[in-house]
Amino acid sequence: MLVQLFVANLLTFGNGTVMAAILQQSFVQQAQVLSNDQLLYAFALARVTPGQANLYVASIAYMMFGLPGSVLSILVIALPSYLMIPLLHSYEFFRGNRLVLNMARGLAATAVGLLLATTWNLARDSMTAPVTWIVLALGLALLVFTRLPTVVSLLAATGAGMILVLATGLVTP
Repeated sequence: MLVQLFVANLLTFGNGTVMAAILQQSFVQQAQVLSNDQLLYAFALARVTPGQANLYVASIAYMMFGLPGSVLSILVIALPSYLMIPLLHSYEFFRGNRLVLNMARGLAATAVGLLLATTWNLARDSMTAPVTWIVLALGLALLVFTRLPTVVSLLAATGAGMILVLATGLVTP
């Protein structure tokens, strides 16, 4: 697990959101040591707490291996950042290189693809009730068509979902 975390963190340059795609593939689909719900729980917990975006991995490691796994996963998460520091000087030399720019664009496109794939995989398993689709549509509409801050949009969609559940009981699929 630690090797998978290290490689995923290194390949995604520490981007916790993109790393979720790799972890979902590795731990949920292939190894089946986590459920999508557990991955979503750890990810949501990390998104609402301050700190690094990829610290949700410590929650996953805690679910799988307890406190020792959690501590080791934090070390594995931090290690690639320290390995990149010596490379920063040489990056300044290659920054204007067209090949490097195109590679960075390709990595960005890959990250978007991984995010979409993970979103689809997680949504397919967790969006089973009509209220979840309503909350999704409302949240997306608020994010895309208004200038409301992201947090306000998400809170409004969540509030609307809670009202729907309490008023109609639409939770069960």
